[in-house]
Amino acid sequence: FPAFCVGCKKEGSCLCPSCESKIDYFTKEICIVCQKSSIKGFTHSNCATKFTPERIYSVFFYRGVVRKAILSAKYGRAYKTLDPLINIFLESIEESGVDFGAESIVTPIPLHFLRKISRGYNQAEYIAEHLATYFHLQMDTTILKRQVFTANQAKLTKQERKENVENAFIVPGPQIAKGKGKDIVLVDDIETSGATMLAASKALKQAGCRYIYCIAFSKD
Repeated sequence: FPAFCVGCKKEGSCLCPSCESKIDYFTKEICIVCQKSSIKGFTHSNCATKFTPERIYSVFFYRGVVRKAILSAKYGRAYKTLDPLINIFLESIEESGVDFGAESIVTPIPLHFLRKISRGYNQAEYIAEHLATYFHLQMDTTILKRQVFTANQAKLTKQERKENVENAFIVPGPQIAKGKGKDIVLVDDIETSGATMLAASKALKQAGCRYIYCIAFSKD
């Protein structure tokens, strides 16, 4: 099938030069807990607990062509529309100087198995696969499990989001040894209030993981 730009539908490629030039990059660096400015995205010392991640890094704003590409992948299963953006995403991470460490494990935010069946695939996992390959890191999709079928976060308030994902994630007993003492690169497609990544980080830290670096494809 011919390729069409995810932004303007022009035939030729999944992302035309015109739409690429209109991408809105998330250039701020924030603390994932309070969502306020932070040096290099590290969690503020007064916001940090033993369960919070060490850092968050986001590349795009969730708008325009980026939003269209994510929605196409999430609900239309058109994952290839993400590929040009993933290339930019990976280059941006590399240019930022983020250092994960060679022994880090890449882990995507998991979907509940019922939601994964209905969608067919986890777009965060697709992004994480590319990140792991690009940085020559191990990827593991079994360390973290979503044990609760949560409501869609998009339509909830900040407090509702926090309550919605509270205790939603666990590290299954047989998987604890894999992550104990290891650094985790936690990947998601969209980060809004930070609630999902904070809940996932808590489960990972409770299981003995060391440092957690949150990488968000886009920021809403």
